[in-house]
Amino acid sequence: MKEYFESDDILGLLWKWKKPLIIVVLITTVGSAVFSSPFFIKPRFKSFAKVYPTNLKKYSDESPTEQMIQMLESDAIRESLVTLYELDTLYDIEKDEPHYKNLLYKEYADNVQFKKTKYESVEISVLSTNPEIAYKMVNSIVDLYNFEVKRLQDEKLVEAVNTVKLMMERSKKERDQLEEKVNAIRRDYGILDYGSQVKNLSKEYYRLLARSSVDPNKITKVKEELDNLKEKGAEYEHLSNRLWSVRGSFNGFKLQYEEHLKELSRKKEYTVSIVNPYMADKKTYPVRWLIVAVSAVIAFFTALGVISFLERVEKRKTA
Repeated sequence: MKEYFESDDILGLLWKWKKPLIIVVLITTVGSAVFSSPFFIKPRFKSFAKVYPTNLKKYSDESPTEQMIQMLESDAIRESLVTLYELDTLYDIEKDEPHYKNLLYKEYADNVQFKKTKYESVEISVLSTNPEIAYKMVNSIVDLYNFEVKRLQDEKLVEAVNTVKLMMERSKKERDQLEEKVNAIRRDYGILDYGSQVKNLSKEYYRLLARSSVDPNKITKVKEELDNLKEKGAEYEHLSNRLWSVRGSFNGFKLQYEEHLKELSRKKEYTVSIVNPYMADKKTYPVRWLIVAVSAVIAFFTALGVISFLERVEKRKTA
């Protein structure tokens, strides 16, 4: 086509064929205006929001924004929206279609989009022939995202709660058993404070031995107490030290358990809204003036190319 335009007198060609070219452009303009009207192409309205992710736990090397987009694109959120807004009906897709799912998901991908902005926020946008539905869907997506993130985090927390609870119960059982043994030694052998008792009884025993006039029964009693300490003292010390250690472990597990339960019951948001959605009062698609303009330009140059080609063919025949 380029050589045709370069070899022909363009201005002369335009002047000679001005009426057909005008008619082609007018017909194309009218036709594109008609076929881009709401009767043929339903206007679509856009609603969008911009949000930052927050309170996310790190699962991989992905950034919080990338994690958020992954969750927004999840099957759980998509299926919830399909059910909640009956998107198959909205997109005019029959359930008995052979490729029902494929058509539905393709239409969904064309109308519901998530993209990362240059400032690390996420833009959630929805196109719909109903501006109210587009607006409500954006809000629902944010709510569903918060719900799904909490559900996943709670699953991990429930695992942690069960693990810590099991450890706490084991620690409590061991603590109770140790307390029972320690109390039995205290009760049966009179051992309360091994270190102090050994020191004091040893002093008393040797003091009594050093005296000339002492009741033998008193010496025997002190000797029995010392023998008790020798027999059960080491065991008592070992059990007491172990008991303190187990009590510390139990208290630590109990604190973790209570923190996890508190976290489970806490209501948290996982988004910070930067731009809130609103109900559009002007259609986004189609842009009729652009369709008409592009169609008219294409028709004009196509007609001009055809005319130029015919002119050249005619010249060759008469040459």
